[in-house]
This record gives sequence, structure tokens and C-alpha cells, in this order.
Amino acid sequence: MSGPYETADDAVAEVRDIYAAHAKRGVMRARALDLLLRACADSGVEVGAYDLRVLHWLAAQPPESAQVVAALIARAADAARSPAADTA
Repeated sequence: MSGPYETADDAVAEVRDIYAAHAKRGVMRARALDLLLRACADSGVEVGAYDLRVLHWLAAQPPESAQVVAALIARAADAARSPAADTA
């Protein structure tokens, strides 16, 4: 994960591989969903049934949207684990 992103092009650059797979039906959506679920799992975020429905909806949007949300999840988890968070 990366970010913060200043433009949509910044986020698109990180999901070029998802766009490259777009010719196969459903592949882009599946890869975007995997990106989101991986971000949650790597960050220790428990996903409920409704959370999963929303992630499925988000995965149907342009992949760069999923990239931004996944990066936000990862950066928030990193910030929560950082020593500076303990002193705040």
C-alpha cells in the first residue's frame, strides 16, 4: 500500500496490474476485492457481513478507488501501531 495520493493518476499507477487483467470477465472486481480484503487482514481489521457487502460494492468501482481505501486502512493501522500514537 502507498499514498497519500494527490491525484487519481497517482492511485491508478498502483493498480495498473488490475487494469491489465480487465479483459477477463470479473477479474478486475475480484482483484480489487482481494486488495481490500488483504488490507483489512494485514491491518487486523475484522470484517462483518455488511462490511463485506460494502467492500464488494467498492470493488465494483474503478480499481483506483479500492486502492485509495486500502491504502487508507493500511496507513491508519500503521499510525495506530507507531510509537508516536502511544504518546498522543
